[in-house]
Order: sequence, then structure tokens, then C-alpha cells
Amino acid sequence: MAIRRPGRVAVLAVVLLTASACAQATSGTPRPDAAASDEILVKAGYKAFREHFENLGDEHAKVYNFLNYGDTELKTEHESYKYGDPPITVLERHRPPTDDRSAVLHPPNDPYDYVRLDQQHANLARTPWVATPTLYRDGFETCFLLTAWLACHLDNAIAQTRATAQDKPRERARRTGDGVEVTTGAQLGLMIDEGFIGIPADEEADVSAQMRDQLVPVTIKLDADMKFTGFEIRGKVDDGKSEPLELQIGYEVVGEATPHDFPDKPAASETTTISDPAKAEKFWDAFNSSPATG
Repeated sequence: MAIRRPGRVAVLAVVLLTASACAQATSGTPRPDAAASDEILVKAGYKAFREHFENLGDEHAKVYNFLNYGDTELKTEHESYKYGDPPITVLERHRPPTDDRSAVLHPPNDPYDYVRLDQQHANLARTPWVATPTLYRDGFETCFLLTAWLACHLDNAIAQTRATAQDKPRERARRTGDGVEVTTGAQLGLMIDEGFIGIPADEEADVSAQMRDQLVPVTIKLDADMKFTGFEIRGKVDDGKSEPLELQIGYEVVGEATPHDFPDKPAASETTTISDPAKAEKFWDAFNSSPATG
């Protein structure tokens, strides 16, 4: 089930962290049922993950993405800020090792999104900013903000793996010095189908069925109060025949966004406006592809 706004999802059952599960009563001190206690923490952790994005507040978050597969090596980092209701959002992107950053600004209720071009894509327009019709024309949707989009599609992949995979993920929880970590997983093939594993389209057919069926570990991180703080997808998938695939994708809640985190809306003299949908789509294809040249 995809993460959606609160009005479009069923209310999840409340998990009481104060409840304890015990073995059948015997004389002496009752011993906790470790498996049942672990199950309670797993359910509570996954519930906290989903509710965080169903009710996404004013947030500053970071996402990092590393992929190594054959000739493809991808390193990308995104940083997002969301503030207010209706919200203002900005999404920054950079590709290490440089610190050259682009930004996508959406002012509240604005019909356009404003893209500040990085140096690698500066040839896409004669101005430093490009305006295109906003994704939020029907109102803000959490899953349209790219950092949260990752969480929405990860949720889909985990849910489908639980429902259909023959090899179910072993879900467990452990307490750390900072809180709790819940470990689950999802099939590589479902992650690819959900679109957040960045394998070039012409190489997807090279990923074997055996590799697609393998589980990639997912760790959901929570603080001592069981509040969501981030997740990590990390693993190496290898069938012994094809090129191995190594990936590491993470989400980190940095803190709360403030009005000072956002750039001003660019002046008309600094902005190239693309109102035609087909031309806007062409721009986005170029902006999201490999660094532009020429």
C-alpha cells in the first residue's frame, strides 16, 4: 500500500509499546516472550515509518544514493526542505565529488516550479532559472517531493514483498544506544520496478531473475521515543553468473525546516518560462539525465 495523505489511508491499528507479552504463567518471575516483544517493536517501527510520511510536517531531510552495477556507478545526494501549509518546498541536488548544486523551488500555491540550474546543466537555458508547470497543481502530495517519493515507493516494495515473495524477509528489531532499529527487506526486482534503483533501461534486462528475487536488507531507524529518524537500503546482490549489483540508499531526518531555508522566488529577468507541457517534459528529461554537455 502506497503512503498517501491521511484522508486517503485507513487508520492503522494502535500498537501499545507499554504492553508486554509473557510466556504461560509459572511460579517465580515471569519471563518475557522475546519473539512477541520483537514483533511488537517491528510493528511499531513500521507504523512510525509510514505515519511519518502520511503526516509529513516541516522537515529538512537528506537522501543519498550509491549504485555500482557493471559500467554504471551512480552517486547522488538530495536535500529537501518543506515548510508551512500550504507548503513551500525546495529540493537541492548534487553529484559528488563536486558541490555543484541545483535546486527546485515551489512557492505556496504557485502554478510553477522554479529550477535553479547547476553548472553541468547551465546550457539548458539562457537564464539561471527555468520555470515549468508545477507538480502540485491539484495540491501538495507528499510523494511528489522527491526525497519522500523514495519512501513511498520503498513502502510499496516492502508491502509487495511481504505479500508475494516466497522468501519472506526476516523482520526483527534491536535496541541501540540512540533508539531502535527495525530490519526488514524487499526484493531487488520490486525495487527496480518501483523506479528508485537507477539502472539504465538498456541494462535492466541483464539483471537475472535470480537476482530480482533476492532480498535487499532495509533498516528503519527510530529514536528512543519511537519517532522515525531515517532508513537505509544496503546490500550486494550476486547470482554468481551476472554482474553483481551493489547499492546503498539512505534517508535522514536532519531536523525541522524554517522560513530561512528557502531562496527567494527568482525575478522574471532571471527565469526562462516553459509553459508547454511537451517542452517542459523534454526539459525535465534533459535535466534529470547525465550531465549536459555542449
